[in-house]
Amino acid sequence: MNRHKYIITVLIWTIFLGLTACTNRSGDKSRTDKIIANSSYVASQQTNSATTDSLTMQKDELTKIYTQAITEFIKAAYNKDKTTFDTLYFGKHIYGQPDDFPDIELPETIEKIQIRLVAPEDGQKKQAARKSLVYVNMMGWVDNEKAEFILVVFTNGGEHQYDYFINFNYNTSSDKFELDIIEFENYLHLSGQKPKRTTIYKDGKYVGDK
Repeated sequence: MNRHKYIITVLIWTIFLGLTACTNRSGDKSRTDKIIANSSYVASQQTNSATTDSLTMQKDELTKIYTQAITEFIKAAYNKDKTTFDTLYFGKHIYGQPDDFPDIELPETIEKIQIRLVAPEDGQKKQAARKSLVYVNMMGWVDNEKAEFILVVFTNGGEHQYDYFINFNYNTSSDKFELDIIEFENYLHLSGQKPKRTTIYKDGKYVGDK
């Protein structure tokens, strides 16, 4: 009888130890899963953070090169025929096209000139209300090696005046975009003829109309 009790006791302890071991293993697995999940979360957060930093840097660089292009446009307009501006209105056109205006905010002033970024519809209303207003449709293509811009200028109630073509090359030594060429097309008094394109800046230097 005692022997039977001993066997039963041993069996009970064996089952108890087995269940405890299983519980411990199950607990270890849950803890491991939790660690892996936490690691994945941290990794995803780091990735999201890196992506955000990259987008911020990209936006900063785009703002910089767009501002640089506008600066060169203002200087070129003055050097060409002493044109000055009080305020420039730029159309923030977003139509799902490669030349859409990027998601950036321009400085309030560039070369001491007031800069306003407006929706194209608002630009049309403003031009109709004030004929002297200067509205610019700016299109840009920027990559790691070059940046190209077209600035289509309207005034006199929305009349197409002229276009500026401004190109930059990226200098790896100076780690910045440098002006390459600026070309100009005049649309005034054409009578349906195609405008002649002239070069007013070459290799970053003013050369007049050539």
